[in-house]
Amino acid sequence: MNIQPQTLVRMSVLALLGLVAWALPCLADTHIYAGAAGTNQDDKAYFSNGNFFDGTQGSYSFPQILRTNGLNEGYYRGDVLTFSSLAGTIPNGGPIPGHAAFGSRLAVQVVSVEGPPGGSFAFWEGDGESDLGVITFRVPVGTKNGTNYVIISENNGEPGADPYGHIHGREFTTSTAGTYLVGFRVIDISTNGVGGGPIQSPSDLLPIRFQAGLRIETIQTSTNRVTVSFRSPTAISNVLEATRSIESGTWKPVAGPVRGNNKLQFLVETNTPGGNRYYRLRLLNNLP
Repeated sequence: MNIQPQTLVRMSVLALLGLVAWALPCLADTHIYAGAAGTNQDDKAYFSNGNFFDGTQGSYSFPQILRTNGLNEGYYRGDVLTFSSLAGTIPNGGPIPGHAAFGSRLAVQVVSVEGPPGGSFAFWEGDGESDLGVITFRVPVGTKNGTNYVIISENNGEPGADPYGHIHGREFTTSTAGTYLVGFRVIDISTNGVGGGPIQSPSDLLPIRFQAGLRIETIQTSTNRVTVSFRSPTAISNVLEATRSIESGTWKPVAGPVRGNNKLQFLVETNTPGGNRYYRLRLLNNLP
């Protein structure tokens, strides 16, 4: 079996660009929580569990697939990502340690977007159950000082209000296949601080990776055995296919199918024949 580095690149590109015919617990939201290091004037806001999703510190990414029907048709979307603000009062499930100051109104700002040329990262506002089918704002690749934000506190900025917020039905999408690194930060948009400004100061940037389109992340070979790793949204079934020649157009299933779970998964071809081989991932179904 002869698998050369250039072949591996081609394999990844095939999966990445979606050159195939037709992403945690099933259908569960992923939650990232916002709060603050303290409740005094100018204490810094933060993502309380953001370290688990930092795209510069690990390999985690949110897998997305091209939606061919439904509200997000023509865009890449994975399972739901919900930004929530920690509660400070009992009626809202608090007080939770690390909540922001009463009177603050937290929002998550999209500051930067890296990714494939011509691509963009978009937010779709929802009604509490599903998105409304219209892009609220779009941030193009190459942006470094974005100002668009998503309000996550469920208050109107009144003095003393609980900063809590947990709003469902919102979506994030990408427009072009590839890997995106999106920089988010928590900001306080209230006017209840000194001089009519915010109470909390902005958080540090949290870079989160989104993978639009199936992509073979790693490939390992041993005697008569090839193991590939990938991520896929939940409820999507994936199969690994191989061919000796891309030009032939003949691809053979060699492993799977396996249903995606948003985590790093593996497909293994056993009894791999010798010679050059090309690999790709193929979706067996799609979601609205």
